[in-house]
Amino acid sequence: MKKQLLIFSVFASALFASCNDEEIISSSDTSTDLEVTIEQIDFNPETAQPDGRFNNTSEGLYHGVFVTLDTQLHAKVWININNDGHYNATVVSNQGDKFRLLGHPTSRDGTKFSFAGERGSFDFDVTDFENPIATNVIVDAKEAHIAALKDREGQRAAVILGTFATNDDPTDVISGTWDLMTDGTPNTDAFDFPLLTEVVITVTNNGNVYSDTDFETFDYSCFFGLTDIAPIFLHEDPMTTPNGRNEFWAQDQSFVLGNATLLYWLGQSSGLVDANNQISGTEDFVNHGFHNNDFADPPAAVCTSFDGLKGIWTWNGRSGTSSFDDPFDVEMRHSENIDYEAFKQMLK
Repeated sequence: MKKQLLIFSVFASALFASCNDEEIISSSDTSTDLEVTIEQIDFNPETAQPDGRFNNTSEGLYHGVFVTLDTQLHAKVWININNDGHYNATVVSNQGDKFRLLGHPTSRDGTKFSFAGERGSFDFDVTDFENPIATNVIVDAKEAHIAALKDREGQRAAVILGTFATNDDPTDVISGTWDLMTDGTPNTDAFDFPLLTEVVITVTNNGNVYSDTDFETFDYSCFFGLTDIAPIFLHEDPMTTPNGRNEFWAQDQSFVLGNATLLYWLGQSSGLVDANNQISGTEDFVNHGFHNNDFADPPAAVCTSFDGLKGIWTWNGRSGTSSFDDPFDVEMRHSENIDYEAFKQMLK
């Protein structure tokens, strides 16, 4: 059984309170962006590229999700740690709300930073750049949470924003955000598609944040011959790729959430939709989720398509679905590091 990871903002802010005073530096001790105004930040998430020199260092770009604990602000965040000679962060919400923050180092070794802007602030620690930690996250006078991953040249991090809600009792709804993240590490057992790195769940009802980073392998009957594979998440953001494209496969997943075990199934394949549409000459499978059982009682192990249901979950006797913001179901095409020819041959 996997261990629960519950992130409480009330104690997260104390994680680095014991930092040695000698680590704290003033703005005059090192080069910062303090003389640059918010309006002068020249960072565009649509075109920004991580500098390959920083692939294995704490400097460079980080990408993740930014969510207030009441889930009213639900956004993606790009954090620039000297990737282009500057320190800043850009937040873009799922409603198109955009704001920026200026950053500066707060430790002599250049692994701790503070970011601030008109709407909020946060601290960012990249001592372990494979596991960056954001604390003291405030926006619009509200507590928030950031989950971020290292973004690399040739191995891009990606994020998709999603939501969830119960569907079994309209008088007692549990809802919130359900986000997927990858650091781009290829899954050699699944055409080098990027591995799913983290699922981040924020519950609107109580403000708790849960993170699943320990995934089970599974057999995927929707794709013949794929057995014992780890979850994958390929996402081409419509900000950078017209229409976007998505492959996320995470069947039969579980982790402890509160006092019960969350079971969930995530199934989306732009390739499978495209292949079926080419064969049938129709668009019968557009906006369909694909899962490796039919969820009957008892369930049968067979690939089943559900209109609109990309995510299905159960928890503590409750059931619900998760959905995702960005467009899906576009034509397959070549992408860096992905063996699409083998993928297409399997689908034929």
